[in-house]
Parts: sequence; structure tokens; C-alpha cells
Amino acid sequence: MFRKTSAQSSLFDLHLLIPDLFPKDDWCYIYRDKIYPLIDEDTFRHLFSDVDGAPNKSVKIFVSLLIFMGMEKLGWREVPVMLHRRIDWQIAVCVGPGEFRFEFTTLFKFYQRLEKDDTAYDFFQELVNTFTELCGTSVKKQRTDTFFIHGWLKILSRYGLLKETIRVFLQNLRKQKVGLYDQIKGELSREYLEKDFDLTEKDKDKAHRQIKKMARDIYRLKTAFENHKNVQHYQSFKTLVTVFEQQCEVVESTENKPEILIREKPLGDHIICTPHNTDAQYTRKGDQKITGHKGLVSETCDTNNKTQFITDVNVVDATKADADELPESQKRREDAGLKPEHELTDAAFNNGQTILDAQDMGIGLHGPTAGRSQSPDTFTDPQRPLDAADFKIDLDAESRELTVKSCPKGDRPTDQEYREKAGHQLAHFDQEKCAGCELKDRCPTKVQKRTATLTLTAEDVVGARQHRRFMTDPQYRQDYKPRAGAEATVSEMTRAHGMRKSRHRRQDRTKLQMIFAAIACNVKRFIRHGQNHGFECPEIA
Repeated sequence: MFRKTSAQSSLFDLHLLIPDLFPKDDWCYIYRDKIYPLIDEDTFRHLFSDVDGAPNKSVKIFVSLLIFMGMEKLGWREVPVMLHRRIDWQIAVCVGPGEFRFEFTTLFKFYQRLEKDDTAYDFFQELVNTFTELCGTSVKKQRTDTFFIHGWLKILSRYGLLKETIRVFLQNLRKQKVGLYDQIKGELSREYLEKDFDLTEKDKDKAHRQIKKMARDIYRLKTAFENHKNVQHYQSFKTLVTVFEQQCEVVESTENKPEILIREKPLGDHIICTPHNTDAQYTRKGDQKITGHKGLVSETCDTNNKTQFITDVNVVDATKADADELPESQKRREDAGLKPEHELTDAAFNNGQTILDAQDMGIGLHGPTAGRSQSPDTFTDPQRPLDAADFKIDLDAESRELTVKSCPKGDRPTDQEYREKAGHQLAHFDQEKCAGCELKDRCPTKVQKRTATLTLTAEDVVGARQHRRFMTDPQYRQDYKPRAGAEATVSEMTRAHGMRKSRHRRQDRTKLQMIFAAIACNVKRFIRHGQNHGFECPEIA
């Protein structure tokens, strides 16, 4: 049952008993006076029943404790102990020594309630709006970056994935239907529930042979239980079937037995890489191998700001492209009243489509674009490949209609047309001139037997022009320099607030961890701003 925290001060409040226990600008007093009142418990009311159950513990205190967890990288069991030991914590949340007792499981259950909707994220955005107002921070210029969040799961090879998937299902089957387990285990190629269970095999030839045997074992399990009224609904069985369909292929043979082939590349977009967490994605970036998720963080970066604040965070699949997530992040900030006028991002976010989408929202997206040389020295190489920016093209800002005026050599196209179905512009040039042109090996125009055709879109032109500006305009690169601060924010989130590694299996809980880590980061910056510069308003209304 929902119950608001009493406004009555504690008789044993250390702030009253020992007023000068800490310096007046200590973080606990700033948190108590400026941040604690911002926690509106009514926004959390819908998470509880109004009539049934025991009254809930103080929402204000629990939200504060989740913030403290993010500030100091604490585990669930450590929080109750720290509250009883830390005087500054007690002052910050307005309780006396020993007055607020709870089990860590109660705090975790409150955390689980926050998974249901966007209440925590809405609270984060409300804090950002208040912090930026009190600190005089402008949100007109922002920067965005992403980083990988490692799961706590082992990175499995195909050998390990098949073996562990079978083991997890058989373990569940033995627990639920021991009779069925006893019947099927004799048909399998090995004992999968043995104590000494190794998920690796160093001998590659032996591993390939074992993979084929395990694929046949998964097929036996699939055919044996796919029509069973109970087993077919087990989550471990659904995972087993999905892994088989992604990794293996059934081919009809001349014999009665179908042949099981191992796919060269797994089938599908969302590939399961561990049976313990089907949301976790495997990806590689250089030499870095990740099984987990990707975190996105945006923050203010106006050089006139005394303090920068994080304005948006999210957790997505590790395989999701940065350019696909950026428009969603911009929409969230627009809805929260935190939309920037200029956004600095790296090449992973920038392409012609994201630049035009940002323009439609009134945002100027700045930085190099993907798919091109990222070095000014390489870009000025006279032998570099040409692109749409090397052609003279008129682009209508509203309709985005293209008109190709001339090629890099100054030749005009013989004709051009827009293919509405394909969504691109075709410009035809004289075939003989293009075939004998000295730039033909570097030019994007395709020279065929009868025609020479340039195919391009408005996105191609916009992306190429922005990249050229970045590579050739020193002042533009100078204005772009604040984006480098996003790397420092990522480092702060991962090192100081524990976001390099997720505490959870599920993506929604990892997102919640990310939200409270961002709140904790902003709270620390807000407190530091008050200690160094004070606030623009003496009290929060």
C-alpha cells in the first residue's frame, strides 16, 4: 500500500543534534536541502496499491539509496549496512541512527517495480531540467557517444553455445520431468549433466566433430519434445529450438535420416550467444570482444557552462548501429525540453540520413561522416577516391531535389532523371569522355558500354559535403573539439559509476542501472557546482 514519507523531522536527526558535525558545504547538506526535496513521491504512486498490502518503505529514501549505489559502486547487500554506518548518508536522507531498517531484498523489489515503465527515466529528466536551471547550464550544444557494457556471461564459441544450450535444457527437463529425461538421455551422444563440464575444446578438428554430434543431439531433442504439451513451452526449450534454427540447417537426404548441416554464418539478425540471456548480443570492435549491450550517453558541452550535465542515456543491443539510435535519443530530449541546437558526434553517428533527420528537428549535426577517410592528411591526397562533394550539384533545401550541374572535370551531364521507386537521382554523362577521363578510376560514375551513369541521393550529397567541410575547414574542426569531452564522460560512467559491467542479465534492468548511474553522475556534478559556484536560485520552489 502506498504511503508518503512523513514531513515530520526525526527527534534524533543528527543535523539537529549536532549542527556542526560537517562543514556547511558538505555534500550531505546540499543533497538534503537541494536534491532530496525534488523526489516527488506521487510520481511513484502507481507502482503500489492504494488499498492492499503493508505500507511501503519511504520512496524518497529508497530512490536516494539507489543514487548512492551509483555514486559509490555498491552492491545490494552493502546498502543497508552503509546506511547504518554512514552519518553523512543519514543526514542526506533525514533519518536518525537506526531509525530506518530494511532488508536489501526490499530495496531490490522496489528496483524491480521501476522496470515496469519509464518512471525512473522521467525522474532523471526532471532532475536534469532542474539542475541546468539552477546552475545556469545551456543545453543548446550537446555531444553524444556510445560504449559497450559487458555482461557477466562468458563469451561462448559455437562449440560452447551448443553444449551449454543442451545442458541448460536437460537440467530443466530433469528437474521438471525426470521420467522424460531418463528416456531421452540414452539417445544422446554424451552425458551433458556431468560434473566436470568444459565449454572449450582446444583441438579444432575434435571441436568440429563434436559440434556435428551436438547438432544432431539438439535435433533429437527438438523432434522429441516440439509437440509435447508441457515441454514445448519451457523457455529453455524455446531457446534450444532457436539456437538450432540459427546455427544448423536440416537437409533432406536419400536415406530416411535427414542430414544436419552447420551454417557457415548464423541465420537472423538477433543471434543468441548464450542460453542464459537471450537479450545479450555478441559483437566485436577491433580486438575487443563483447557479450552484452551498448550504452548511449549525451551531455551538454557549451564551453561557457560552468558545469556540464548528462541529458540522455539509453541501453540498446550491442549490435545496433549508433546512427539508428541517434534519432530516438534526439526525440527523447525534445520531449523533455532538452533538445540541442547543435550536436557533436563522431563518424559512427553521422551520415546523410541522420544529418537530414536532425535538420528536420531543428538540430545541426556536426562531425565527420562514416565511410570516408577520417584523416585530413589522407583526404587531401590527390589520389583519393572522389565522391558527391566533388561534383557541382544544386540541392533544394526544402524539397531536397537534386540537379547535377557538372562533374569534377567540368563536363555537364547529357540528361538526368529521378527514379521515385528507387529513391535516387541518375545523371548520365558522355560515355566516350568518361572512358578516356584521367579521373575515371577514382570517380563514382560507372562507365558502361553505352552510357556513363552517376547514381546518388540527397543523403549522399549532404554527407559528402559535411565530411569535406570537416576535413578542409580548420575553424570547423576547432569548433568540433568539445566533442572529445564525451570520451571523458564515458570514462566517468564506466570507471566511477560501474557501467562497464552490467549487474543484471536483462536489458531493461541494465537500462535502469544506467539511468541511476547517470543520475548519480549528475548529482555529483550538481553538488560540486554548488560548492564551487553556488546556485542561481537560493531555494527550490
